Amino acid sequence: MNKPVRIISNTIYGIGVAIAISLGCVALLGSNQMINPDVMIPFTWREQAFMWLAFGAIPMLLACMAVYKFNAIKDSSHKIRNFMLIFFPGFICAACALFIIGLLVVGMVNSFLLH
Repeated sequence: MNKPVRIISNTIYGIGVAIAISLGCVALLGSNQMINPDVMIPFTWREQAFMWLAFGAIPMLLACMAVYKFNAIKDSSHKIRNFMLIFFPGFICAACALFIIGLLVVGMVNSFLLH
């Protein structure tokens, strides 16, 4: 494949992994202090990091697919291991997004059925 395309996809993937790791650390180990307590819906640092992970799900999965395609991972000897390692940050972001979507659906069902 074209080398500049591979370098660009690897760079974007690396930046995405660094952001996912830092937001994951904040989501797991962050403080429960409110960011701005004067707003209408105050969020903690953990909640904000969790939401940013969810918002980054689609770009991260696209970056994972680009790295998988342009680096010819499917032709390697350890296909499954490499697939899991490359797509792990994307799976984490997608899990956060699915959790938030699930919360929204349950909240809407709860609102319609109980009120």
